[in-house]
This record gives sequence, C-alpha cells and structure tokens, in this order.
Amino acid sequence: MKPRLLELLACPLCHGDLDLEAGRREGEEIIEGRFECRECHQGYPLLRGVPRLLPPDIGMEQERTADAFGWQWRHFVEMHPEFEEQFLDWVHPLRPEFFAGKLVLDAGCGIGRHAYFAARYGASEVVAMDLSAAVETAREVLADLPNAHVVQGDIYRPPFRLGDGGGDFDFVYSIGVLHHLPNPHAGFTSLLRFVRPGGTIFGWVYGHENNGVVHHFINPLRKTLTARLPRQAVNAISWPMAVVLQGVVKGVYGPLHGTAVGRRLPSSEYLASLSRFGFRQNHTIVFDHLVAPTAFYLRREEYTAWFDEAGLQDVEITWRNGNSWRGRGRRPEAAAVPAT
Repeated sequence: MKPRLLELLACPLCHGDLDLEAGRREGEEIIEGRFECRECHQGYPLLRGVPRLLPPDIGMEQERTADAFGWQWRHFVEMHPEFEEQFLDWVHPLRPEFFAGKLVLDAGCGIGRHAYFAARYGASEVVAMDLSAAVETAREVLADLPNAHVVQGDIYRPPFRLGDGGGDFDFVYSIGVLHHLPNPHAGFTSLLRFVRPGGTIFGWVYGHENNGVVHHFINPLRKTLTARLPRQAVNAISWPMAVVLQGVVKGVYGPLHGTAVGRRLPSSEYLASLSRFGFRQNHTIVFDHLVAPTAFYLRREEYTAWFDEAGLQDVEITWRNGNSWRGRGRRPEAAAVPAT
C-alpha cells in the first residue's frame, strides 16, 4: 500500500478516519499493518500490501459470490491483448482522455484489468476495489503503476471518506458486478454516495432483452447445478462448452458478421464480438456465466429508473452488443448525498 492512499480511506462502518500502525515495508510500500477507526475503534488488517477493509458482517450470498469470483480471478489471470479495446467498448463513448487527472474508483475490479487502463490513461489515482481474493491478482497486475491502488472492500459499504456533499471520486465505474449483487440497485446507490458533486458514475449490467439462450438454458443450468458445484468441477464442465463456443464464433459468427445472413443469426452482435477472442478468454466467459450464485438481467426501463430516481444529469443508457446495458450519469454540482 502506498502511504498516500490513507488520505482516501475511512472506516466502512462509520466512515471515521483511520489510523495505521505500519509494519513491514518494501521500499515506499507498506506490506503489513493494522488500521483502527478513530470513531468506533473497529480494527482492520493490512495484508500483503492490500488494506482489508471489510465489514465484519458480510452476508452469506455475498460471501458465496466472492468465493466464486475469487477462485475465478486467481486462475484466469491473463491480461489478454483484446482487453483495452474491450474496456473502451464497455465505457463508450468515453475515451482515454476522459480519465486524465481524475480520481477514479473501480468498484468490483476483479484482476484489475480495467483499473490498469484507467491508470495508464493518466488518472491522478485509481483505486481498484473488490470483495474477493481477486485483490491478490489485482495487486500483481497493478504493481508497476504508481497511480494505482488496491483495496479489499464491499460495494454496499465502501471504505472511503464521505463528506456532506458526497465523496472524493471524480469517476466511479462498475463493469459486470452490480448484476451479481443480492440487490443491484442498492449497490448502485451506495456507490453514487462516493461520487463528488459534478462527478460521473458508470455501470455495465446484463440486459434482460435478447438473452433467450441465457434465460432458457444457461440460467437454469447455473441455478440448479453449476453454482452449487466445486469450482474445479465448474471449470471442467465449462471447458467443452467453451470448445463448442469457440468453434461457433470463429467458424460461423465471425466470418458472417456484417452480412445479411449474419444479422439474422441469434445473438449476432454478442457472439460475433467473441470471435475476436482466443480460447482462454472465451473459456473465462463461459466459466463466469456458470459459476455465479446470483445474476440479474435488467430491462432497460428498470436500469434507466436508477439514474432518473437519483436525479442524475446527462444520463445516457445504451446497448452493448444488443444484450447488455451501459449506463452513465453525472451528479449535479450541488447534489445532496443520496439516502442509504
């Protein structure tokens, strides 16, 4: 942990200031230590360079999800060359220059792949937060970036400072995470509290529309079987499915993309997009869909309501590959902190 990160952190329970008793160091990095809240005196460890600022009462459903994705992001750890293009597609129409000079929070960072690019694009600081053991991989991915930090924390109770007008972050984004929470809307509202007035929040979520294969095949399989199995078993089941997927997207959807025939194929935009990826990445995608204990698929009107109810400005909700939603909005300059 870089010492200046302490300026952004707070107790996740009461948002009191934290004192840090630093232990082992490696150069300027603090590797081991202990935090204590000045207000409620709750203690938190600093282990292997990562502040572990988790509330003591994480719910069972969140723990199951963290366990599933923690395993995933300790085994599927590669930074594929397609990741940068994919990140910019997720946050479209934002471009690299948008990040310059901004204080950024990546909420649900996984291996830190998105935070890596946000930091490379010139953000003043990027804080990559995850509930799971994925923070171990994220720290390795982000280790060489002087403006990147990793924190283990909970989206419902983020461990950051919170003032009367809001938080410190210019940009908060969450890609592929909110729909895995027990209450996705509550997660969105929680994160919004930490956006400064005038700052921007962004989220990418699964869409309900155009996801018939998921509703009729993947979800029943996930709910009744794979989410209950050991992770190694899910990995084994997902491998032959990924082989079939790879053959279909490389042999059919990729070559026919943009043609009249290709446009008539089911899930054409989404599956054509997967044709750009190698097998390992598509295996990760199949595993991801099978392992999650919780997954919500949101209709456009439901997702749009989150932004409208929060009183956000410059709201933009757009399709991504015809089966998921990008959402972006800006807090008014003098916004009040949303109710929790």
